[in-house]
Amino acid sequence: MSQTTSGAKPSILIYGNCQGEHVGHVAQYLPSLREKFDIKVIALHLVTERDWDTRFDAAFFADVRVIWNQVESGEPTANRLALESRIPPGCQIVKYPPLSMLCLWPFTGADPRLAVRTEVFYPWPDSIAASLADEDLPDDELFDRYMQISSEKMPNLDRRLRIDATRAQATDALADFPIWDWVEANFRARKLFHTSSHLTALPVGHLLKQLLDRTDGLTAADRLRTKQETDFLLRSYRGQDVEMVPIHPLVAARLGLAWYDPEQIHRWHGHEWSFREYILKYIRWEPFLV
Repeated sequence: MSQTTSGAKPSILIYGNCQGEHVGHVAQYLPSLREKFDIKVIALHLVTERDWDTRFDAAFFADVRVIWNQVESGEPTANRLALESRIPPGCQIVKYPPLSMLCLWPFTGADPRLAVRTEVFYPWPDSIAASLADEDLPDDELFDRYMQISSEKMPNLDRRLRIDATRAQATDALADFPIWDWVEANFRARKLFHTSSHLTALPVGHLLKQLLDRTDGLTAADRLRTKQETDFLLRSYRGQDVEMVPIHPLVAARLGLAWYDPEQIHRWHGHEWSFREYILKYIRWEPFLV
Protein backbone atom coordinates (compact mmCIF):
# COMPACT_ATOMS: atom_id res chain seq x y z
CA MET A 1 0.00 0.00 0.00
CA SER A 2 1.35 3.39 -0.94
CA GLN A 3 3.10 5.24 1.87
CA THR A 4 5.03 7.77 -0.20
CA THR A 5 4.09 10.52 -2.59
CA SER A 6 4.41 9.48 -6.22
CA GLY A 7 3.36 12.81 -7.73
CA ALA A 8 1.49 11.01 -10.53
CA LYS A 9 -1.96 10.91 -8.94
CA PRO A 10 -3.81 12.41 -5.99
CA SER A 11 -4.27 10.16 -2.99
CA ILE A 12 -7.14 8.98 -0.84
CA LEU A 13 -6.08 8.70 2.79
CA ILE A 14 -8.00 6.25 4.96
CA TYR A 15 -7.82 7.02 8.68
CA GLY A 16 -9.36 4.56 11.12
CA ASN A 17 -8.99 1.44 13.20
CA CYS A 18 -8.47 -2.05 11.78
CA GLN A 19 -11.75 -1.71 9.88
CA GLY A 20 -10.27 1.22 7.99
CA GLU A 21 -7.18 -0.86 7.29
CA HIS A 22 -9.29 -3.59 5.67
CA VAL A 23 -11.25 -1.07 3.62
CA GLY A 24 -7.88 0.14 2.38
CA HIS A 25 -6.71 -3.39 1.60
CA VAL A 26 -9.74 -3.87 -0.64
CA ALA A 27 -9.68 -0.38 -2.16
CA GLN A 28 -6.10 -0.72 -3.38
CA TYR A 29 -7.16 -3.63 -5.63
CA LEU A 30 -10.01 -1.81 -7.41
CA PRO A 31 -8.64 -0.98 -10.89
CA SER A 32 -11.12 1.83 -11.59
CA LEU A 33 -10.27 3.54 -8.30
CA ARG A 34 -6.53 3.15 -8.76
CA GLU A 35 -6.79 4.82 -12.17
CA LYS A 36 -7.76 8.00 -10.34
CA PHE A 37 -6.15 7.74 -6.88
CA ASP A 38 -3.32 6.25 -4.90
CA ILE A 39 -4.42 4.72 -1.60
CA LYS A 40 -2.81 5.52 1.77
CA VAL A 41 -3.73 4.32 5.24
CA ILE A 42 -3.08 5.56 8.77
CA ALA A 43 -4.16 2.99 11.37
CA LEU A 44 -5.15 4.96 14.48
CA HIS A 45 -4.47 1.99 16.80
CA LEU A 46 -0.92 1.50 15.51
CA VAL A 47 0.41 5.00 14.82
CA THR A 48 2.92 6.39 17.32
CA GLU A 49 3.88 9.95 18.18
CA ARG A 50 7.15 9.50 16.33
CA ASP A 51 5.31 8.32 13.18
CA TRP A 52 3.74 11.75 12.74
CA ASP A 53 7.18 13.28 12.24
CA THR A 54 8.66 10.46 10.18
CA ARG A 55 6.25 8.28 8.19
CA PHE A 56 3.34 10.74 8.15
CA ASP A 57 5.13 14.03 7.57
CA ALA A 58 4.26 16.91 5.25
CA ALA A 59 5.49 15.02 2.20
CA PHE A 60 3.14 12.13 2.96
CA PHE A 61 0.15 14.50 3.02
CA ALA A 62 1.18 16.61 0.01
CA ASP A 63 -0.85 14.68 -2.57
CA VAL A 64 -3.81 13.80 -0.32
CA ARG A 65 -7.04 15.16 -1.82
CA VAL A 66 -9.64 12.97 -0.07
CA ILE A 67 -9.68 11.63 3.49
CA TRP A 68 -11.98 8.79 4.53
CA ASN A 69 -12.03 9.67 8.19
CA GLN A 70 -13.45 7.27 10.79
CA VAL A 71 -15.30 9.19 13.49
CA GLU A 72 -14.76 8.72 17.23
CA SER A 73 -16.94 9.79 20.12
CA GLY A 74 -15.54 11.74 23.04
CA GLU A 75 -12.73 14.25 23.16
CA PRO A 76 -10.31 14.22 20.19
CA THR A 77 -7.32 11.94 20.73
CA ALA A 78 -3.74 13.04 20.23
CA ASN A 79 -3.63 11.10 16.96
CA ARG A 80 -6.76 12.80 15.66
CA LEU A 81 -5.39 16.22 16.53
CA ALA A 82 -2.15 15.34 14.74
CA LEU A 83 -4.13 14.24 11.67
CA GLU A 84 -6.27 17.38 11.62
CA SER A 85 -3.22 19.63 11.88
CA ARG A 86 -1.80 18.07 8.70
CA ILE A 87 -4.86 18.05 6.42
CA PRO A 88 -4.06 19.98 3.22
CA PRO A 89 -6.27 22.98 2.35
CA GLY A 90 -9.25 22.09 0.18
CA CYS A 91 -9.06 18.39 1.02
CA GLN A 92 -12.43 16.58 0.92
CA ILE A 93 -13.23 14.77 4.15
CA VAL A 94 -15.74 11.91 4.15
CA LYS A 95 -16.61 10.82 7.68
CA TYR A 96 -17.58 7.19 8.23
CA PRO A 97 -18.76 5.37 11.36
CA PRO A 98 -17.11 2.40 13.11
CA LEU A 99 -19.05 -0.84 13.40
CA SER A 100 -19.40 -2.93 16.54
CA MET A 101 -21.81 -5.43 18.04
CA LEU A 102 -21.35 -6.61 21.61
CA CYS A 103 -24.65 -8.41 22.09
CA LEU A 104 -23.38 -11.42 20.11
CA TRP A 105 -20.75 -11.99 22.81
CA PRO A 106 -22.57 -11.10 26.05
CA PHE A 107 -19.84 -12.38 28.38
CA THR A 108 -17.21 -9.98 27.12
CA GLY A 109 -15.71 -8.71 30.36
CA ALA A 110 -12.84 -8.89 32.76
CA ASP A 111 -10.18 -11.57 32.54
CA PRO A 112 -7.28 -10.89 34.97
CA ARG A 113 -4.93 -12.90 32.78
CA LEU A 114 -5.06 -10.14 30.18
CA ALA A 115 -3.04 -7.98 32.58
CA VAL A 116 -0.02 -10.10 31.64
CA ARG A 117 -0.01 -9.94 27.87
CA THR A 118 2.19 -12.52 26.16
CA GLU A 119 2.43 -13.84 22.64
CA VAL A 120 -0.23 -16.44 23.48
CA PHE A 121 -2.86 -14.22 25.11
CA TYR A 122 -6.50 -14.23 24.06
CA PRO A 123 -7.61 -10.63 23.41
CA TRP A 124 -11.39 -11.18 23.35
CA PRO A 125 -12.30 -11.83 27.01
CA ASP A 126 -14.99 -14.22 28.23
CA SER A 127 -15.82 -13.62 31.89
CA ILE A 128 -17.50 -17.01 32.38
CA ALA A 129 -14.56 -18.89 30.91
CA ALA A 130 -12.16 -16.78 32.99
CA SER A 131 -14.02 -17.74 36.16
CA LEU A 132 -13.26 -21.39 35.44
CA ALA A 133 -9.53 -20.90 34.87
CA ASP A 134 -8.55 -22.61 38.13
CA GLU A 135 -10.86 -25.61 37.69
CA ASP A 136 -8.96 -28.88 37.28
CA LEU A 137 -11.56 -30.95 35.44
CA PRO A 138 -11.61 -33.29 32.43
CA ASP A 139 -12.66 -31.73 29.12
CA ASP A 140 -16.27 -32.93 29.17
CA GLU A 141 -16.90 -31.81 32.74
CA LEU A 142 -15.20 -28.46 32.21
CA PHE A 143 -17.17 -27.70 29.05
CA ASP A 144 -20.43 -28.81 30.68
CA ARG A 145 -19.65 -26.51 33.59
CA TYR A 146 -19.12 -23.60 31.21
CA MET A 147 -22.38 -24.30 29.40
CA GLN A 148 -24.29 -24.59 32.66
CA ILE A 149 -23.03 -21.31 34.14
CA SER A 150 -23.23 -19.37 30.87
CA SER A 151 -26.80 -20.54 30.28
CA GLU A 152 -27.82 -19.59 33.81
CA LYS A 153 -26.22 -16.17 33.52
CA MET A 154 -27.30 -15.36 29.97
CA PRO A 155 -28.49 -11.74 30.04
CA ASN A 156 -31.45 -10.17 28.26
CA LEU A 157 -30.08 -10.06 24.73
CA ASP A 158 -32.82 -7.80 23.39
CA ARG A 159 -31.72 -5.23 25.96
CA ARG A 160 -28.09 -5.73 24.96
CA LEU A 161 -29.08 -5.18 21.32
CA ARG A 162 -30.77 -1.90 22.25
CA ILE A 163 -27.59 -0.80 24.04
CA ASP A 164 -25.59 -1.59 20.90
CA ALA A 165 -28.08 0.44 18.87
CA THR A 166 -27.80 3.46 21.15
CA ARG A 167 -24.02 3.37 21.03
CA ALA A 168 -23.90 2.96 17.25
CA GLN A 169 -26.47 5.65 16.55
CA ALA A 170 -24.35 8.11 18.55
CA THR A 171 -21.35 7.57 16.24
CA ASP A 172 -23.61 7.44 13.17
CA ALA A 173 -24.72 10.97 14.05
CA LEU A 174 -21.10 12.15 13.74
CA ALA A 175 -20.60 10.60 10.31
CA ASP A 176 -21.71 11.53 6.79
CA PHE A 177 -23.82 8.39 6.53
CA PRO A 178 -25.33 5.99 9.08
CA ILE A 179 -24.63 2.27 9.21
CA TRP A 180 -26.46 0.85 12.23
CA ASP A 181 -29.84 0.52 10.53
CA TRP A 182 -28.15 -1.60 7.84
CA VAL A 183 -26.44 -3.73 10.50
CA GLU A 184 -29.65 -4.30 12.43
CA ALA A 185 -31.54 -5.18 9.25
CA ASN A 186 -28.96 -7.76 8.17
CA PHE A 187 -27.18 -9.36 11.14
CA ARG A 188 -29.77 -12.12 11.68
CA ALA A 189 -29.75 -13.24 8.04
CA ARG A 190 -26.04 -12.82 7.28
CA LYS A 191 -22.89 -13.10 9.34
CA LEU A 192 -21.43 -9.60 9.70
CA PHE A 193 -18.93 -9.95 12.56
CA HIS A 194 -16.11 -12.38 13.41
CA THR A 195 -15.64 -10.61 16.76
CA SER A 196 -17.39 -7.64 18.30
CA SER A 197 -15.44 -5.28 16.00
CA HIS A 198 -13.85 -7.47 13.32
CA LEU A 199 -15.89 -7.63 10.15
CA THR A 200 -16.79 -10.20 7.54
CA ALA A 201 -16.64 -9.29 3.85
CA LEU A 202 -20.24 -8.03 3.63
CA PRO A 203 -19.92 -4.95 5.90
CA VAL A 204 -16.46 -4.16 4.50
CA GLY A 205 -18.01 -4.04 1.03
CA HIS A 206 -21.02 -2.03 2.18
CA LEU A 207 -18.81 0.50 3.93
CA LEU A 208 -16.51 0.84 0.93
CA LYS A 209 -19.42 1.44 -1.44
CA GLN A 210 -20.81 4.17 0.81
CA LEU A 211 -17.43 5.89 0.77
CA LEU A 212 -17.10 5.59 -3.01
CA ASP A 213 -20.53 7.17 -3.47
CA ARG A 214 -19.35 10.27 -1.60
CA THR A 215 -15.88 10.67 -3.08
CA ASP A 216 -15.23 13.65 -5.34
CA GLY A 217 -13.27 12.93 -8.49
CA LEU A 218 -15.24 9.81 -9.40
CA THR A 219 -17.86 9.94 -12.14
CA ALA A 220 -21.10 7.98 -12.04
CA ALA A 221 -19.49 5.47 -14.41
CA ASP A 222 -16.43 5.23 -12.13
CA ARG A 223 -18.64 4.49 -9.13
CA LEU A 224 -20.56 1.80 -11.00
CA ARG A 225 -17.35 0.11 -12.10
CA THR A 226 -15.74 0.28 -8.68
CA LYS A 227 -18.83 -1.23 -7.05
CA GLN A 228 -18.83 -4.07 -9.59
CA GLU A 229 -15.11 -4.60 -8.93
CA THR A 230 -15.79 -4.60 -5.18
CA ASP A 231 -18.44 -7.31 -5.54
CA PHE A 232 -16.10 -9.41 -7.72
CA LEU A 233 -13.14 -8.97 -5.37
CA LEU A 234 -15.13 -9.89 -2.26
CA ARG A 235 -16.66 -13.09 -3.63
CA SER A 236 -14.20 -15.27 -1.73
CA TYR A 237 -12.95 -12.72 0.80
CA ARG A 238 -13.60 -13.61 4.43
CA GLY A 239 -12.90 -10.25 6.00
CA GLN A 240 -11.00 -9.81 9.26
CA ASP A 241 -10.93 -13.52 9.99
CA VAL A 242 -7.56 -14.02 11.70
CA GLU A 243 -9.46 -14.36 14.99
CA MET A 244 -13.02 -15.69 14.86
CA VAL A 245 -14.68 -15.81 18.27
CA PRO A 246 -17.46 -18.44 18.32
CA ILE A 247 -20.98 -17.42 19.26
CA HIS A 248 -22.72 -19.21 22.12
CA PRO A 249 -25.52 -21.46 20.75
CA LEU A 250 -28.03 -19.92 23.16
CA VAL A 251 -27.17 -16.46 21.83
CA ALA A 252 -27.80 -17.68 18.29
CA ALA A 253 -31.14 -19.19 19.28
CA ARG A 254 -32.41 -16.17 21.21
CA LEU A 255 -31.37 -13.64 18.57
CA GLY A 256 -32.57 -15.81 15.69
CA LEU A 257 -29.31 -16.02 13.71
CA ALA A 258 -30.39 -17.83 10.55
CA TRP A 259 -26.80 -18.32 9.36
CA TYR A 260 -25.59 -19.92 12.59
CA ASP A 261 -24.11 -23.41 12.31
CA PRO A 262 -23.32 -25.14 15.64
CA GLU A 263 -20.76 -27.28 13.82
CA GLN A 264 -18.91 -24.32 12.31
CA ILE A 265 -15.13 -24.35 12.49
CA HIS A 266 -13.54 -21.04 13.44
CA ARG A 267 -10.15 -19.73 12.39
CA TRP A 268 -7.84 -18.72 15.23
CA HIS A 269 -4.59 -17.60 13.63
CA GLY A 270 -3.21 -20.79 12.10
CA HIS A 271 -5.77 -23.06 13.77
CA GLU A 272 -9.34 -24.16 13.14
CA TRP A 273 -11.44 -24.78 16.23
CA SER A 274 -15.01 -25.69 17.06
CA PHE A 275 -16.94 -23.74 19.71
CA ARG A 276 -16.12 -26.43 22.27
CA GLU A 277 -12.42 -26.48 21.39
CA TYR A 278 -12.20 -22.69 21.56
CA ILE A 279 -13.86 -22.53 24.98
CA LEU A 280 -11.65 -25.24 26.47
CA LYS A 281 -8.47 -23.69 25.11
CA TYR A 282 -9.53 -20.25 26.29
CA ILE A 283 -10.31 -21.48 29.82
CA ARG A 284 -6.90 -23.12 30.02
CA TRP A 285 -5.12 -20.24 28.25
CA GLU A 286 -3.45 -22.77 25.98
CA PRO A 287 -0.64 -21.50 23.74
CA PHE A 288 -1.51 -21.21 20.06
CA LEU A 289 1.29 -19.12 18.52
CA VAL A 290 3.84 -21.90 18.37
